[in-house]
Amino acid sequence: MKSSLFYSLILLGFAPSAVPAQTPAAEYFESKVRPLFAEHCFSCHGDKKQQAGLRLDQRGAALKGSDEGPVIFPGHPEKSPLIQALRHVGDVRMPPKGKLPAHSVETIAAWIKAGAVWPEEKATAKQDHADAWKKHWAFQPVKNPVVPAAKDAATPIDAFIHATLESKGLEPNPVADKRTLIRRLKFDLVGLPPTFEEVAEFEKDTAPDAYAKLVDRFLASPHYGERWARYWLDVARYADTKGYVFQEERRYAYAYGYRDYVIKSYNNDLPYDQFVEQQIAADRLVSKGEAPASAQAAMGFLTLGRRFLNNVHDIIDDRIDLVGRGLMGLTISCARCHDHKYDPVPTQDYYSLYGVFASSTEPRDLPIIAEPERTPEYVAFEAKLNDLKGAVEKYREEHKAELASGNRKFRDGLRALQKKVDAFQAASPVAPLRAMILQDAPSPMTPQVFVRGNPKNPGPSVPRQFVGVLSGKERAPFQEGSGRLELARAIADNDNPLTARVYVNRVWTHLLGTGLVTTPGDFGLRSDPPSHPELLDYLAARFVEDGWSTKKLIRNIVLSKVYRQSSAANPAAEKADPENRYLARANRRRLDFEAMRDGILAACGTLDPAMFGAPVDLTKAPFTGRRTLYGFIDRQNLPGLFRTFDFASPDATTAQRYQTTVPQQALFLLNSPFLQEQMRELMKKSEIASAENTAGKIQSLHRRLLAREARPDEIRLGEQFLASATENSGGTLTQPLSAWERYAQVLLLTNEFMFVD
Repeated sequence: MKSSLFYSLILLGFAPSAVPAQTPAAEYFESKVRPLFAEHCFSCHGDKKQQAGLRLDQRGAALKGSDEGPVIFPGHPEKSPLIQALRHVGDVRMPPKGKLPAHSVETIAAWIKAGAVWPEEKATAKQDHADAWKKHWAFQPVKNPVVPAAKDAATPIDAFIHATLESKGLEPNPVADKRTLIRRLKFDLVGLPPTFEEVAEFEKDTAPDAYAKLVDRFLASPHYGERWARYWLDVARYADTKGYVFQEERRYAYAYGYRDYVIKSYNNDLPYDQFVEQQIAADRLVSKGEAPASAQAAMGFLTLGRRFLNNVHDIIDDRIDLVGRGLMGLTISCARCHDHKYDPVPTQDYYSLYGVFASSTEPRDLPIIAEPERTPEYVAFEAKLNDLKGAVEKYREEHKAELASGNRKFRDGLRALQKKVDAFQAASPVAPLRAMILQDAPSPMTPQVFVRGNPKNPGPSVPRQFVGVLSGKERAPFQEGSGRLELARAIADNDNPLTARVYVNRVWTHLLGTGLVTTPGDFGLRSDPPSHPELLDYLAARFVEDGWSTKKLIRNIVLSKVYRQSSAANPAAEKADPENRYLARANRRRLDFEAMRDGILAACGTLDPAMFGAPVDLTKAPFTGRRTLYGFIDRQNLPGLFRTFDFASPDATTAQRYQTTVPQQALFLLNSPFLQEQMRELMKKSEIASAENTAGKIQSLHRRLLAREARPDEIRLGEQFLASATENSGGTLTQPLSAWERYAQVLLLTNEFMFVD
């Protein structure tokens, strides 16, 4: 078969032998071929039944073949009896009840043509669970290691980093200059650039604790919570809409309540273990008096995901994936159809968690968590809402029999009325904020394993309980309602080896530019090992000892020399460690979408500092000055602006954003109406508009945009640029921006503004 698929497989390095489970060839087999075997072949050629002596769930057995001989000839699909049977050529036709789709057959044929690569058996879930996982670093208890002795180590963090560098014969970079430090620190902690005055004040402060005071000031800023909340919203796959839901209202009326809860939690330094527990089981905590009523907004973590056309199985799978990867770096959802192929997560554990979420329901009437003032506008809103709800209840009562029978006409009629209720609440500016909670069902269900993930093929019952690999020998079924609170406490337990490690690695990644573990959403057997395992454990242990305080964790990291060092080239380190895994220098980082847009607004003096509230449209003129965090996130139709600048997909939990460099980014920054509007507003600022001469105006622009004085050569180049622009246009530019506005735009788009050194 001479197809592009075949050539792609050859380029991926397929070979006619067993290969490690991490290679692209093995990935292709696991993602494309094995699922076809599982769905169509295992019932007759699996572990329980081997018709004609053929077994297709193990490499050795599959290559051995049937009673009549081999059925797979690697490299030769046309000679392979398996392909002939799948194509229904000859006497043997499989599956006997109907031919597979042509593309499925060609997928298997391409796999055979490229060598029939099958991962080594030692990488299967059964072997991992029995042996390999027991030695895996992430499943070991967190230890508090002895801090090594290392020269020039200002903090324990430096000691771990410098000890590794010393063992490699490398020297760390010196500490960066003050202007670089304050810019790095403010973007990392607040998400905004420092002003010229802030830089000047810091440079003049010669006190030994000048930097520490700056750290504390930024951590105390209310805008710190806005910066770090956005990182968490990536994990929580936050959006303001449901995705495609056909006849329902697409918007979540109260999604912003969850976003505001996260901001406040970071600003108040809510201990991370409580933060986790509230997001999974705030309803239970509130009923027990262990959390305020406002904490119920935290449950948007679970309820703000995609709705998958209201397919309950997919909704629950999304929540299991969120809890697994988002909180513990464990890909539990891979066990939906079969035991996890690599990590010690059997299918039974997946359905134990499935039972927890299947025993939780979303109430029709969500609790109000912010009582509104009874203004005339609110009274009118309440009356209209009651009328709409009354129409729904009246319709439901009048057509009870038809609805009970599943009559589509009446079911659609009820949906149309409910959509009016939801749309009215979502659009009203006076609708009281409600918490999108889950509640335990009156009678928790006992889950059953769905064989091969098919809900129409139920298997044995399993108890609702935590995953076995993290439970130890004393694992017991959950006893309280659905088990969500017990699940939350198991995840946030001090002895859980994953939760603290995953979180401190995520914080380290945001501050240093690369993680100690470079697979922040997967700490399983296929994860990359930590570059500094003892440092990871030190941070995790210290984090728990400090009461799960995020602010203390961040403070410890940013006070280290490792964080403060220069990003200048280090030739010896670059040769020995081109990826800078040992951190001999700081990583130079490009501003993410939020920091870039917010930084532009702040530098141009158009940033609106207002916090909290309903989302706003970032894409329409006149452009809002609200921080990017408050932008309306449409899950189904995410604006091109967001996608262009690598915004996290709201369809699934995101541990780390991709970073791309594409022409659309430059085109937006050069030509977008948003940038044009900001440049025009910038030139109206008093210190720029009132400048007496060209050099003075250039100096004012440098101070505002780059937070420093312009050098003489920069003033000279600026004057040349302005003269050339005027001359080329005959006094009037044909471009949308004036010469001065275009010059300001050039300053703004330099690497000095767009990168953090």
